[in-house]
Amino acid sequence: MADKRKLQGEIDRCLKKVAEGVEQFEDIWQKLHNAANANQKEKYEADLKKEIKKLQRLRDQIKTWVASNEIKDKRQLVENRKLIETQMERFKVVERETKTKAYSKEGLGLAQKVDPAQREKEETGQWLTNTIDTLNMQVDQFESEVESLSVQTRKKKGDKEKQDRIDELKRLIERHRFHIRMLETILRMLDNDSVPVDAIQKIKDDVEYYIDSSQDPDFEENEFLYDDLDLEDIPAALVATSPSGQGNVEDEVYLHSSSTPTSTTSSSPIPPSPATCTAVSLWPLLFLHPADIFSGSSAAPGTPAAPQPSVTEVNIPPSLGVCPLGPTPLPKDQLYQQAMQESAWTHMPHPSDSERIRQYLMRNPCPTLPFHHQVPPHHSDSIEFYQRLSTETLFFIFYYLEGTKAQYLSAKALKKQSWRFHTKYMMWFQRHEEPKTITDEFEQGTYIYFDYEKWGQRKKEGFTFEYRYLEDRDLQ
Repeated sequence: MADKRKLQGEIDRCLKKVAEGVEQFEDIWQKLHNAANANQKEKYEADLKKEIKKLQRLRDQIKTWVASNEIKDKRQLVENRKLIETQMERFKVVERETKTKAYSKEGLGLAQKVDPAQREKEETGQWLTNTIDTLNMQVDQFESEVESLSVQTRKKKGDKEKQDRIDELKRLIERHRFHIRMLETILRMLDNDSVPVDAIQKIKDDVEYYIDSSQDPDFEENEFLYDDLDLEDIPAALVATSPSGQGNVEDEVYLHSSSTPTSTTSSSPIPPSPATCTAVSLWPLLFLHPADIFSGSSAAPGTPAAPQPSVTEVNIPPSLGVCPLGPTPLPKDQLYQQAMQESAWTHMPHPSDSERIRQYLMRNPCPTLPFHHQVPPHHSDSIEFYQRLSTETLFFIFYYLEGTKAQYLSAKALKKQSWRFHTKYMMWFQRHEEPKTITDEFEQGTYIYFDYEKWGQRKKEGFTFEYRYLEDRDLQ
């Protein structure tokens, strides 16, 4: 009972900070829009960023509580999480508006140089980007609600109302992801000038109506929304979908030859005849000279065979990204995605992680009384089981069962109790109070840490927790 009162007190303090943070955010928001000069705007933008960082950390704490089984009524937590996410969405708008200052030399010069058609194209591209961001944010909210409802339905089976809501949310997630794929494809076509701007403008009202009203009971979706854009004519390889929901171009693409075959004197291997369409790898083409591509010759091995009629041209769709001067450097978002993929590969789970815990066979069995456990407890290899263990037991498992699934599960359980692992000191830390200083690189304040050498909890005042030593950077 004392633990529940303590937990409720922490929740009340957190929600109070959320209310104060949202009020402060609103105040800075108004000052930003009423600012008279650029210096004031920059100051308020910095203050707004600092405030949203605080709200994001409170949101992380709330998400931990929502996922916990100790709290029964989570409606207030979910409402406050959504309130913070609303402010996050508003901050994104400010960030986009301030990337190019309206009255800076660059902004004024850009406005003078861009012709109306180019400006309209850029505005349409920005609308597509903003719409995709909004849909992705709604998908995140739906998935979070599904997770919360799933926890509740597991506790109280047969709750038809909650199960219906889960089914409806899953349907909405599926439809949202369909629209995200379509809009990403249209955005790529717009960048390659393969779709007119006015055709995109025609679907704008229907897309915005879908975003605003898709959750209304009487909403009827326009199933023919994208028909006029002829998206079905795009090669399937250009609209491949990655696991994260983002569309990307596959390595395998279709190259269509020209309609007029001619002879050539090149002795190198030759491309396919005009009547065929061959799937080839994109990467070899990126490293060939343009003359080799368009003359039909190459240094690639694309096999020994009898001479065949060849062509002098190969039509490459502009959306493939092949340029005359060779491969273009990857943009920042793709570099980030590549780094994440490499990190995921490095930390790939081992097949043994999914194995069930084997029953321990004692070398010298000793008979025990029948009221003691004779076999391992049910579901003893699940996170729910580990969450019921004491904190000291979790520390013992973490430090003395290294390299096992039990260590992994104990670490997850400790994180759900707001403990964070410091990779430099190899110790677990927990905030004793709200940090006195918070920046993008570190936070400073009073912490509780577990000293595994003396085997006990200690308090450290004025400690600087650098985020680069934070495992998974969960606090950011």
